[in-house]
Amino acid sequence: MKYLLEYIEKYGSSYFIEEPINEIDILIFSQLIYNNFKGIVERNQPISLQEAAAKFYEEYTKTDVEALLDVAKRAAVLLSACANTKRFGEVQLAHFIDNINDELDKQICAVNFVLPEGTRVVAFRGTDATVTGFKESAMLAYMFPVPAQIEALHYFQETAMLSHGKVYTCGHSKGGNLAIYAAVSCSNSLQRKLTGVYAFDAPGFPDWFFERYEYHQIRDKINIYTPQLSIIGRALVMEKEPIIVSSDAKLAHQHSVATWVIEDKAFRRMEMYGEESDRIAAYLNELVDYIGEDDLEAFYDAMEETATRLGISDFYDLKTVDTNLLTIVIDSIQTLDPEQKERFRSLVFKVATDAAKGYFSDAKNKAKTVLKNVTGKLPFTGRKKAEGTESDNK
Repeated sequence: MKYLLEYIEKYGSSYFIEEPINEIDILIFSQLIYNNFKGIVERNQPISLQEAAAKFYEEYTKTDVEALLDVAKRAAVLLSACANTKRFGEVQLAHFIDNINDELDKQICAVNFVLPEGTRVVAFRGTDATVTGFKESAMLAYMFPVPAQIEALHYFQETAMLSHGKVYTCGHSKGGNLAIYAAVSCSNSLQRKLTGVYAFDAPGFPDWFFERYEYHQIRDKINIYTPQLSIIGRALVMEKEPIIVSSDAKLAHQHSVATWVIEDKAFRRMEMYGEESDRIAAYLNELVDYIGEDDLEAFYDAMEETATRLGISDFYDLKTVDTNLLTIVIDSIQTLDPEQKERFRSLVFKVATDAAKGYFSDAKNKAKTVLKNVTGKLPFTGRKKAEGTESDNK
């Protein structure tokens, strides 16, 4: 996160009244929400960011931080960097929530940042490491609204209306989607208080969402940012043209805002998406069309059943999963009928084949080895057919 850290080092000594809030500050707030503030930030008892950081590091040792997923690890480093600055240290945190409901497939985490002069930034966390959080993000493709969107609206309406100053809302990934949904769906009186909505590489909405009168009421306040090789930010639909940001990472790694290039107090802009982003976005849309809307829910339900039967509650657990057992469980799932199973097997083989061709084209033999290793662990009933397809490509 060297770019954000350099920004904090340069402007950390400037109060917000001296250097007004900008898109980089909003991005920082969208990342700080990835920290676990349970037991630190109470619902109705504000605490300064400096105090919150001190309590956080009383609970988390250096070893604990190193064991976190990358996004949470970077958020912890960012929290430490912000804590002792004039700019962020006195910002108050309040109304922290972190709700996961497996039965409702709901995951939402949010907090209010209140600046000394009264400006309020309501930040929503993106998808966390839980299976529930991942599934709910996937549900955006076939359900609207999802449970987190409904709770985001209630949370935003309840807490942002307490503001006596400007109101912003923001989020990264699914958090950006929640911020837009809450801003569009809130009351007229709150929309009038709203100064800006910021979504960083966030998935979109159904087409008809943008026909709503409420959307057009705040359209000019919505700011959408995606990296030049965006994948997540091009899922579903965003009616408004995004600001394309330069990143120094490859493909999916650009989803991490730590790779976004900052020039002084703004992102380095790009004129258009990279060819790889265009290609992958088109490819993923083709896959969704291939699966069909009717089968999307069945597919994700099958994923959830697999995780439950293997005792996977979050993605840390994947490190200890027996791949052979995983294959057996997937092959025994009853929620998929024989025709669906065959279609999904074909889909997996197609993805594996395309990945091998696309990312290992410089080494044909290596591509065949990768493909063989991948498909060899998958529950194909038509294994001979798969091997025949490979030989046909020699």
